[in-house]
Amino acid sequence: MPSKPRNRVGEVYGRLTVVRSSERRTKSGNAYWWCRCVCGREREVPSDKLSHNTTRRKPVVTACLECSKELQVEGVYAKNDREEVERRNQAKENRERLVGQVPDAWLRMPFTDAHARELGELHFFRGTRCLRNHLAPYRINGGCLACAGQVPSALVNPPAKE
Repeated sequence: MPSKPRNRVGEVYGRLTVVRSSERRTKSGNAYWWCRCVCGREREVPSDKLSHNTTRRKPVVTACLECSKELQVEGVYAKNDREEVERRNQAKENRERLVGQVPDAWLRMPFTDAHARELGELHFFRGTRCLRNHLAPYRINGGCLACAGQVPSALVNPPAKE
């Protein structure tokens, strides 16, 4: 028979506060605990998933199911926002080097596809070359306009004259 678990009632793990023990046990004999999230929902959590150690390899439970999903989505959005800022800054630097070498209309275009979507436009100009070495605007759904044959590239390497 497994030993009696340590009393965790009142302990706080992330957004969860342990409110009472459960009758359930895991296969390895660990007790389950009923925890209340800050949003008011309750969740039954095994004691081996409750930990303050943030560096442990084993996953921990820190919120109810709905709040966990929200936290995960927020984390993805924050990461994507940081990456988008970096992409826009890089595009700005690239475009500053190309002033006078490409049409001014291209330099007035949005920096990235996300920027173009925000502004309701279909094209953007990063100031980088595509895989076929074209320097041209891109469509927001992907693809260099020069590769698609819609806009001639400003700086395509011309064929050598013989």
